[in-house]
Amino acid sequence: MLLSVLGECCAQTTPPREFDARRAAAAGIRLLEGRHIQLLTDLPSSPAVDELPRVFDAAVPEWAAYFGVPTNQVRARWLAFLVQDREKFAALGLLPEDNPNFVNGFALGYELWLVEQPSDYYRRHLLLHEGTHAFMQTQLGGAGPGWYMEGMAELLGTHSWRDGQLKIGVMPAGRDNVPMWGRTKIVRDAVAEGKAWPLEAVLEVDNRRTLTTDHYAWTWALATLLDGHPQFQKRFRELKQHAAEPEFNARFREAFAKDWSELLAEWDAFVAQLDYGYDVPRMAMTHRPAEPIESTSKRVSIEANRGWQSTGWLLRAGRSYRVTASGRFQIADDGRPWPCEAGGVTIEYHDGMPLGALLGALRDADGHATEFADPTLIGAGAKLQPERDSILYLRVNESPARLGDNDGDVAVKIEPLTAR
Repeated sequence: MLLSVLGECCAQTTPPREFDARRAAAAGIRLLEGRHIQLLTDLPSSPAVDELPRVFDAAVPEWAAYFGVPTNQVRARWLAFLVQDREKFAALGLLPEDNPNFVNGFALGYELWLVEQPSDYYRRHLLLHEGTHAFMQTQLGGAGPGWYMEGMAELLGTHSWRDGQLKIGVMPAGRDNVPMWGRTKIVRDAVAEGKAWPLEAVLEVDNRRTLTTDHYAWTWALATLLDGHPQFQKRFRELKQHAAEPEFNARFREAFAKDWSELLAEWDAFVAQLDYGYDVPRMAMTHRPAEPIESTSKRVSIEANRGWQSTGWLLRAGRSYRVTASGRFQIADDGRPWPCEAGGVTIEYHDGMPLGALLGALRDADGHATEFADPTLIGAGAKLQPERDSILYLRVNESPARLGDNDGDVAVKIEPLTAR
């Protein structure tokens, strides 16, 4: 894990500098050529280093498609410096004048600098991170405030590269796929310690100051949620047209004002359960208008292949309720379906509770507090007595990466046990 600054990007659209390739070669700096990039490095030849121009060239049409820039309009050629011995580059005047002491990476318009990294994956990640900055600044005219700039660079820098094929904006399936990346672990550790960042803290990230990997992890998390969530994706992607505007954050808040409380709830649930392979679309919460449970019972069906789902039940503070669940559903398929009931299967556990067990979480009626990080085991039945007026959400206990082979639903009933 790299506890240091990746870098920030500054608005700059002038062409990259001229350089003397022969003088660079005499100093031990090689030139690697691509269609969209020239890369100068003092690293010895290796397949992982020498293919970096191919990686960058493969990213350009991906960036263009994501940001809605016609590919035939991207005729630019960037200049990159991959540095092992900083003194070699300093002696030739090849470090950025505005930030010669950058820690890991820096982008300035059509130029970007990268310090050598301890894994092939993270070296590519850094190239794509700084490349995203450079693309946004030169093709969009700006990259937005700190949280958006770094969130986008982290989102589109997280990638898979296999057999010459690049895919950006991926959710890593496992730690071994992204050596030295560590974003998921940072968020999970913070949640476990009760130090999860609220949404507002992420929006305040200012990359004009030194950032740590914590900042990159949390901005990545927010960009990943907004970009992958069916309720938010379209509005989030439309923000690119405001990337050069100082009022970007005001436009962001305006775009999400109508369902801001739902965004806050989604953020709480997302970071509480974040893991490798997280299926953002399937884990998207289901919200519905809530009504109080008066004297009669009510019923709802909870889908086994989705995340938190609102029951539409408003539970009053201090009142007691009995929740019961019935029916069979499928919790896995490893060549044969795994049948399950609301009590779960004890052959396998997830987060310390039986796989498939029905879980409940209360969300304050005012939307400011949730229990998604500490759900209640409902199972086949449980008694609930909320301290505040709250909406009850339910889901089956399952890894957010393994919802795809679930099927069916749980029949849930609620009845009040005490009078108003």
